[in-house]
Amino acid sequence: MNCSFCFTGEQGLKRNLTTSEIVGQFLQAWRWLATNRPGEERILNIVFMGQGEPLHNFDAVKKACEIFLSQHGTSIGVQKITISTAGYIPGLKRWSREIPGVNLALSLHSPFKEKRNELIPINKKYPLDEVLTYIDKIPLNKKQFITYEYILIKGFNDSPDDAKKLGTLLSGKSAYINLIPFNSFPGSHYKRPDFDKIENFKEVLDTFKIPTLIRTAKGDDVLAACGQLNSKN
Repeated sequence: MNCSFCFTGEQGLKRNLTTSEIVGQFLQAWRWLATNRPGEERILNIVFMGQGEPLHNFDAVKKACEIFLSQHGTSIGVQKITISTAGYIPGLKRWSREIPGVNLALSLHSPFKEKRNELIPINKKYPLDEVLTYIDKIPLNKKQFITYEYILIKGFNDSPDDAKKLGTLLSGKSAYINLIPFNSFPGSHYKRPDFDKIENFKEVLDTFKIPTLIRTAKGDDVLAACGQLNSKN
């Protein structure tokens, strides 16, 4: 999707994963835990996120979900699976009919058109307002919500005005906001905001009564955090 804040995306698209490769990742993680952390091998949540656009590979992702959900597969609960998208509308059009009940996360990152165009280029083809129209049509189960991911970049989308616009946009929706402080990588001109700035952003969102979590970075010291993975480095 060529998102400008993602080091992983700089590698470009080679091909999509097959269903067996997706399920194989889960099984490999399970086997590693069973061997190295006996008694802790049960995996409670599955998230399609990070490298690539899951809805661009809809058929394989759908089939993998069916295997994860099946009692003859891994028997993961339907609300324990989350699929993230940058806003790929052809996939969202199929969502309600083909994978209802599974959680959805949208990489939103800015409520302003010009800023989101820079961060997520497909916003030019699939504008945020159209994306939200399709998301609002997705039937949600009781206590289910849509997660909106928001990467915080110093001096770009971390101001009180950005927070107010975001809060206004999502107010009244079954929404949960995941704030992700930017993880730097070689060659990027973006920077992570100071912690006080991050906290102030959250405080503004709190006034809109929208549940908001600040994600803690893990692995950023070895370029292994969100948006930093790149097999060429």
